[in-house]
Amino acid sequence: MRIRELTRLVGQDVRRTRGALATAGFGIVAGTAALVFFLSLGLGVRAVLLGDVFPLDKIELEPKKGADPGLLALVLGGGSAPKIRMQVVQQLQTMPEVKRVYPKLRFAFPCSAKGGRDLLGQDIGTSEMMGDGVDPALVESDVHPSFPFEDPWKQPGKACTSDDQCEQPQYCEHPTGATEGKCVAPVPVLVSRYLVEVFNKAIAPAHGLPPVGSVLIDRANGVVFTMRLGESLLGASKKGNVRSVKARVVGISSRAIDLGLTLPIDTVRRWNEEYSETENDGVFTSLLVEATDARDIGAVVAKAEEFGLMPHDTRARDVGVLVNGVTALLSLVAIVILFMAGANIAYCFRALLWERRGEIGLYRAVGAARGDIMAWQLSLAAVVGSLYAVGGLSLGWIAMILADWLAATRLPNFPFKPESFFDCPWWLMMATVVFGALFALAGAAKPAWRAATQDPREGLIGP
Repeated sequence: MRIRELTRLVGQDVRRTRGALATAGFGIVAGTAALVFFLSLGLGVRAVLLGDVFPLDKIELEPKKGADPGLLALVLGGGSAPKIRMQVVQQLQTMPEVKRVYPKLRFAFPCSAKGGRDLLGQDIGTSEMMGDGVDPALVESDVHPSFPFEDPWKQPGKACTSDDQCEQPQYCEHPTGATEGKCVAPVPVLVSRYLVEVFNKAIAPAHGLPPVGSVLIDRANGVVFTMRLGESLLGASKKGNVRSVKARVVGISSRAIDLGLTLPIDTVRRWNEEYSETENDGVFTSLLVEATDARDIGAVVAKAEEFGLMPHDTRARDVGVLVNGVTALLSLVAIVILFMAGANIAYCFRALLWERRGEIGLYRAVGAARGDIMAWQLSLAAVVGSLYAVGGLSLGWIAMILADWLAATRLPNFPFKPESFFDCPWWLMMATVVFGALFALAGAAKPAWRAATQDPREGLIGP
């Protein structure tokens, strides 16, 4: 049978049987709408959680927690945190599953911070500030181009005894043991997107403060605040002189520490040597490992265990399993609906072909082959399934728009609340239409085979 004749026959059948096929296709509309809705929801939530909140292709490794004395013990001089040697970094870097390893070094001394009056209208701060240092290459894309992310002490200015002797925004830094102070630029720091989201959605509304965000790095002079080194709510460091330094926010980064500040690793190492009695030369407190593929994280973790390292946070893996499980369960519901739609289409085609057995018998009598009859009926089923799948796709889109509108107007602001909870790529839309056509074909296959293989005389004579 030629394509032109086949198209004409299918078009005629669609027009004259649209009432019966509409009832049969309702299941496909409902099933494809549910399928595209649930899969888009799963992809959207996964993109936010495993892209912004818990990146799945990166993992932070640290020594096993059994030997960690905790912050209070460090302040009181009761022990030292376990360290990672450079040899471990080099061996992990040689793994084919590892794209790059970024060492990190945490504060080993008490610290507090205060500032933000220029931006918020009043100073805010914390009596216990946590922080870490990272390789500048890790956060290069997150740093504002106007501010270099490096230790300012590497390029000090003129000698000084007070901030008044330095040109703004420089200040006079006088490390413990140094014979004189030097005018230096404020220390560059990064804050995490998580911290900004928590501040914007929880802290700022509660205290009547304006939300912050990109304004932190868009300001011409950055946001400068004061850090108090060697002293915090828990006590003072036993080594080094308590002093104040200035810091400047130069960017917002997903690689920054969640609750605290991230600085150049050379700055943190210099301060650790000044205030901590623990070993600092050539050692690190954790490693951020970027895998070549998210599926390689398991191999990286297994190799890290040989060096006594463990994941700092397993939330990415747990969230990934949870999102995949919920998405699979909801998608299973949609597929069950499509199976029921296929059974309904099978019943509808049996009824239609029984009523038209005489017409089919006549076609067979004048020379139509079994393959022609099969192609005719299966083409009809594919067209019907595709049309109703497109209808289901449209219904799913409407449901997504409505759900996003309800979320935007009825749900309160919370950290990392996305503009849309859905992600519907082109391949998902194509797959939805193909699914609808396949289930329609599956339902019509058996009735079409029976119609094609029946004796033409039975169709012409009747039962």
